[in-house]
Amino acid sequence: MKNEMTSSPPDQDEVHRLPRRIFWASVGNGVTAILVILAMTFWMARKVDVIASENAVSLMDSAVQAELLSVAISTQDYAYWDLASDLLIARDDDAFFTNFGTGATDGATFDFIYVLGSDGQPIYAYQTDGEASDTSIVDTALTDRLRLTLSAQPMEPYTTISHYARIGGQLAVLAAGRIQSTDTTGFQATQLPMMVGGKWLNPDRLSAIGALLMITNVQLQTADTSVIHGKAVLEIDGPAGTAIGHLSWDAPRPGRRLLSSALPIIGLLSLLTLVATTVVGRASARQTAALLREKSLARTDTLTGLVNRAGLDDILRLPRVADALAEGHAAVIYLDLNGFKKLNDNMGHDAGDMALQVVAERLRAAVRGNDYVARIGGDEFVCLLLDDAPCQAAEHVANRIIRHTTPPIHIGNYSHIIRPAIGVAMAEKNLGWAQLLARADMAMYRAKQQGGAQPVFYAERMALVRVMDTAQPVQ
Repeated sequence: MKNEMTSSPPDQDEVHRLPRRIFWASVGNGVTAILVILAMTFWMARKVDVIASENAVSLMDSAVQAELLSVAISTQDYAYWDLASDLLIARDDDAFFTNFGTGATDGATFDFIYVLGSDGQPIYAYQTDGEASDTSIVDTALTDRLRLTLSAQPMEPYTTISHYARIGGQLAVLAAGRIQSTDTTGFQATQLPMMVGGKWLNPDRLSAIGALLMITNVQLQTADTSVIHGKAVLEIDGPAGTAIGHLSWDAPRPGRRLLSSALPIIGLLSLLTLVATTVVGRASARQTAALLREKSLARTDTLTGLVNRAGLDDILRLPRVADALAEGHAAVIYLDLNGFKKLNDNMGHDAGDMALQVVAERLRAAVRGNDYVARIGGDEFVCLLLDDAPCQAAEHVANRIIRHTTPPIHIGNYSHIIRPAIGVAMAEKNLGWAQLLARADMAMYRAKQQGGAQPVFYAERMALVRVMDTAQPVQ
């Protein structure tokens, strides 16, 4: 336990430490506020980017779903048409091309059309920029899967199936439907031909969709292509329900753009916050230091540097001191200087002040590191000892005080012998501080009557005994 009271004013370390703690706490609060603001700003920017990316994926999914729906509707219009069934039965190639093939070769409705018989064999196949039917363009593996799925669909109500597909390395949206008239009497689903209509989602079309959605660099990647950091991705499933690839594009970064615009302002606000907290912290530290110095001066004896009565009262309120007194683990040494009044009267107050300063230094040297020393009157001093064996500790410290104060005090060309009269009292449970100090004072008074050569302990049953060579109380 360090004794702040014996070597320096009681609040000396606090005067130095607390203002610094207040200053750095203020600066730390400012830095913390800045870090929180920056963290929140970056988090919000990141959150905005994530939301924007998710919205872009949702919009792209809706856009390609719209392409799929458009092909499905057009396929139904073409296939669920009496004329289609009649022309196919008649095998009128020219009329079929005029009414159906041009939908793929001339218009924007389809990029390709397949027409297959009930056995799944291609009958007609048209594609953009084609001049006639070319069944070699039919992907039979794809049409077989579509035909198998379509055969499970009821004839009424009329339905089409639609899928994404990779054909020749390109992504397509396609739909398949049976070619049937409105009157299906006598027919079974497996006996009807099938039409497949599709459109390519080629780079140009994907770029056009991206431009509408304000996203850039839309690309079709294979399923095994790794996703590049900073890209938004939409998975594409084929007719079998397995991934056939994914669309990727530059993920929108509105949050990052907003952050780059806001950072200069945030930086300026952060600087102002840091400056403000520094100024406030410095002002608070100075004010606190001034208040602590005033408090320390009020608790310190200005002549000797020891604590005064007010300082001693503060010490008594310390938890460890209060507990020690309450448990009887403390002792009080009360000192009065023999010969001081004579010195003060004969040589003046300056000499008396010098003598008090010398005595104070000797008391500091005599007590232990965990003891407290206070000047409570003109030439009266109190030592407060905290110890589990207070009687032995008090005897030890009292004898040290006698040894340290035995040498004469030199003032000018004169030597003066000033020895203290020492009274000692032990703390007891349920014994208040005022009673303990009064007992030590009574013991000191008895020591003074006996010449002050040896310390006197306050005895039980209100008897004073002289403690020197024997521990037996004087009757």
